[in-house]
Amino acid sequence: MISFADWGMRSELAKIWEICFQEPARPAKYFLNNYFSPQNCLVYRIRGKIASVVYILPTQIASGSNPLQAHYIYAAATIPQYRGRGYMAALLAAAAIIGAKRGDKFSVVLPADSNLYRLYQKSDYIKFFNIKKTTLSIDEMSSLAENGIINKTLLTYGQINSLRNSKLLKIPGSVLWSNEGIGFALGMGKIYDDKIICSRTKGKPAYAYCRKINDNVCMVMEIMADSSTIHNLAANIISIIPAQKYVFRLPNDYTIFGNKSNISCFGMIKPIGGSSLNCIGYKTGMPYLGLPLD
Repeated sequence: MISFADWGMRSELAKIWEICFQEPARPAKYFLNNYFSPQNCLVYRIRGKIASVVYILPTQIASGSNPLQAHYIYAAATIPQYRGRGYMAALLAAAAIIGAKRGDKFSVVLPADSNLYRLYQKSDYIKFFNIKKTTLSIDEMSSLAENGIINKTLLTYGQINSLRNSKLLKIPGSVLWSNEGIGFALGMGKIYDDKIICSRTKGKPAYAYCRKINDNVCMVMEIMADSSTIHNLAANIISIIPAQKYVFRLPNDYTIFGNKSNISCFGMIKPIGGSSLNCIGYKTGMPYLGLPLD
């Protein structure tokens, strides 16, 4: 039986999160206490117990001056003993129907690993989003930061989102979030010790969303900067997260580091409610998912 969740299911949902993602209780509790909404959660119950769950978080797709309503498939999970029975496929089909009824034109998802792309393809999702990865050594980062000034800056969620939108609204097909969505993503990141590093250059803001992978590697999961602001931002990144190697995930049109990059698939999309990809006006290979809560 498929239904919306209710507030009283949160403890059961938290336990499913812990089992399926093999995580401690804190991430699930943070989400369920700060961003959970029953109308954005579908559950498949067997004999009254939740066997499978999917969250459909509101988002938008950049399309000229009028972004299109969409939802993001988040934390989709099935308890191990119920896998392989089609419950998740049924939930994804239900999510498409419900999303279309509330006005969503698209459903987007970032599969957790390459094997899951095949699962979502069976539910009519197609590969759509891309990123390019650029790796800089500490020497290259130090050169970039040579004329930069360490000026640790605080930006509000609204300021971060405004900077993000100023870039991504120019890339049709890219995923946009509300200020609340940005706040949740960054708050969730703190649980994993991610850091949002901000700077200003002559009043112009820039930011990098970073995760220390190990003592040698820092993953910059999202960066919004340009040629005039990157030097100060690089100086701040090195100061806050010292590493031997910095790996940047970038939109495909980002040329701030030249052409030293590898392009890879980074997410899928499914038109729903009779919509089509033609209404976005995108260029193949350009749409950017970014900030994917991965």
